[in-house]
Amino acid sequence: MATVERPRTDWIDLPPAIHEFVAEILDARVTSAISQMNGFSPGSADRVSGANGGRAFVKAVHRDRNPGAFDLHRREIDVMTVLPPTVSAPALLGSYDRDGWVALILDDIDGRHPGHDGDGSETWAVLDAFATFPRIDRSTQGRLPRVFDDIATEARGWREIADDGAANLLPEWAQSRLAQLRDAADAAPKAADGEHLQHLDSRADNVLIDVTQKAWIIDWPWASVGARWVDGLMYLFDCRVRDEAVDSDTILRTHPLFEGVDASAIDSVLSAVTGGFFNKARQPSPPNMPALREFQRKEGIAGAAWLRERWE
Repeated sequence: MATVERPRTDWIDLPPAIHEFVAEILDARVTSAISQMNGFSPGSADRVSGANGGRAFVKAVHRDRNPGAFDLHRREIDVMTVLPPTVSAPALLGSYDRDGWVALILDDIDGRHPGHDGDGSETWAVLDAFATFPRIDRSTQGRLPRVFDDIATEARGWREIADDGAANLLPEWAQSRLAQLRDAADAAPKAADGEHLQHLDSRADNVLIDVTQKAWIIDWPWASVGARWVDGLMYLFDCRVRDEAVDSDTILRTHPLFEGVDASAIDSVLSAVTGGFFNKARQPSPPNMPALREFQRKEGIAGAAWLRERWE
């Protein structure tokens, strides 16, 4: 998985009020904090331990550091309060929101990110975790956005690239198939619509594999409601971005998460997100996230390569 070079906020940089809040949750002073460097947020991400042996995972950011990340932390707090207990996700132990700081204190999952060996051996377990995501009842649906709307935004990527005369920025194959890619992407919102909880940021750095080989899904600010298979597809997409040895198309045919899903629906969503990545990659970098656009272009290239394999 990608390790992104960007300034992280360290545990020692957090205000004493957050240190004290975490100590209250642990019922002991914090004796160690180990920073986690994967991901894209410029905020903190620390596995902390208390003097009594208690543990937690703490993520925090200040509004001035990155307003977007600040809003996402707040959104994740809202999501974590409505996650059903059957979902394979860490529990929210507490949250802090004052003086320009927002922080989440979560169960610390003792595990590592999948894909370490590059052989795809943990892929099935990750997809099994996505399969724990339930159908969302009507009372909760209104508190979460819909995948339909997010995919509709991504699907406009190809059109915006063409309208701006920027098709020359695409790989040669994508330039030659631009109309087909656009038409496939146009069908993606309907294909991705549904009634199931979706994480919608299903990369390896948002998954932990524990000692029992169970997969836990972490970092939930983008949670939405949509077709139950979208997260699984995007995890397979991430495997390709990371060059992990995974037979994606065989898994699409055999894992129960994708049962009954038409190949054209897969192609539509792949096309939409690929166009979205290429479109975002040509935008200015967000504050304190200098490597993000380069990574998004890499994702676009991986998506285009997968579609080329499927279509040719």
